[in-house]
Amino acid sequence: SLIFCHLRHSYKEKGKLNFSKMSVYSVSSLIRNREGQSLFIRAKTISQTLENFFASSDKEICEEHTPIWFKNTHGIRKLVSRVEKEINVEEAKEIWHNMKKLDGDVEKKYKITCDGYLKLWQLSKPQLSGYDAIFVDEAQDCTPAIVDIVLSQKCGIILVGDPHQQIYTFRGAVNTLYSVPHTHVYYLTQSFRFGPEIAYVGATILDVCKRIRNKTLVGGSQKGDVRGSREGKITILSRSNLNVFEDAVKLTGRERPIKIHVIGGLARFGLSRIYDIWKLSQPADERKKANLVINDSFIKKWEETRGFFGLKEYAECIDDKDLEVKIAIVEKYKDQIPELVKKIESSHVSQEAVADCLIGTVHQAKGLEFDTVLIADDFVEVPCLSGNYQRRTNFSIGMYPEDEWNLLYVAVTRAKKYLLMSKSLEHLLALAGEHFLRVELMSEATKDGAAITCSMPQCTKTLQCGSGLVVKKLPLTHSNGSRDAGGYLCHACTQQRFGSLTPLTLFPALQEQPI
Repeated sequence: SLIFCHLRHSYKEKGKLNFSKMSVYSVSSLIRNREGQSLFIRAKTISQTLENFFASSDKEICEEHTPIWFKNTHGIRKLVSRVEKEINVEEAKEIWHNMKKLDGDVEKKYKITCDGYLKLWQLSKPQLSGYDAIFVDEAQDCTPAIVDIVLSQKCGIILVGDPHQQIYTFRGAVNTLYSVPHTHVYYLTQSFRFGPEIAYVGATILDVCKRIRNKTLVGGSQKGDVRGSREGKITILSRSNLNVFEDAVKLTGRERPIKIHVIGGLARFGLSRIYDIWKLSQPADERKKANLVINDSFIKKWEETRGFFGLKEYAECIDDKDLEVKIAIVEKYKDQIPELVKKIESSHVSQEAVADCLIGTVHQAKGLEFDTVLIADDFVEVPCLSGNYQRRTNFSIGMYPEDEWNLLYVAVTRAKKYLLMSKSLEHLLALAGEHFLRVELMSEATKDGAAITCSMPQCTKTLQCGSGLVVKKLPLTHSNGSRDAGGYLCHACTQQRFGSLTPLTLFPALQEQPI
């Protein structure tokens, strides 16, 4: 807000303020055509150069801000050549120069973005007076530009954050908690949001995926459960907007009307843009006949040029994941889109307090908390353990960037009371040796006298009643509704999990002796 007051007003007055990012499409209209190069691909690399510069603490745009890789028109990753880097820098500098100018841009082609005027403020070397200390929250997601502003102040500085909740590296965020010199460090591992069950799942993600073992997340004394219990409204957290849309379709397609709330709101989710993309996909004569008016200014540009397939090619060309997801939704649901959009809009409530169910992505849910959280199936797919209970050779934690595990960790730690786990999350816990097993007295298991078959899949052995103890798998309901009823394990299956400790369950059953 400090930046907002300082610079926003002057640019807003001149009509030169852009509240969103400068799109690749708009950049393409500002650069020159060069023979043998795709205009959109070049615009993408220039856009990335500007974004990298805005996020940095540097004074000038240079080759370090240019991307290393780009995707060519065939979708193949190629190194950006030295010559192309020089061209990127030259054209990015020209755009930045025109963005900064308050006058002279009659057509308002060079509107300054939020990141742009933050950069201007950083370059002005601001000094905040009248403060004893600056408290920076979410410090793990600060950009170097923000860090430069903070560190240049003469008052005390307190940085607070969780490095395992860093999910914005794609925006140029750096983990300030590790990079900034400090006088004191305090580790806050006690959570007051949830109890030990949810804390255990979060700590296990850090253990298995990030090798964090010396600072264990600890929960409070609150009641909680991770095996399928639920209370009140459910919040479904997904990794992608595609899954959010599909959740909305399922929830609003029920016989009984249900009120949903999309975290962050429908406008931010882009439901109207999905509808406009569907309109674009219709033949021109059908659009005219049905009076289908495209309202989104960006989508409308394609109506006047290369149509739906041109838009799709553009999204693939510049690797625009958000736009690709929306196009994929339109291609999947086709002519159902108008009715689905109508249902979602009519079922959506702006206040989450009156909703029956909340849905959204982890990015939108960051910083929030909910009583019951359901983890969707679209996070990293962790395969089931093989027969010898070792990891499959075609899967490795290291195959995925750290942000992916951070996303899962953030999703899990939004829950206050109940966590409905996906199968992949259960498989991940199994990598740490957690199989939801407990030991019971054999006499309790066999008190009705009936023979008990092992509950493990593909095992038909029966329990050995001569043992004093027996291992039982606890029941677990997954986020997709499937249920593992659990049950008792035979000696062989127990040995697969407990190894050399198995004999501890084999002491003879105690017999009551008359006194």
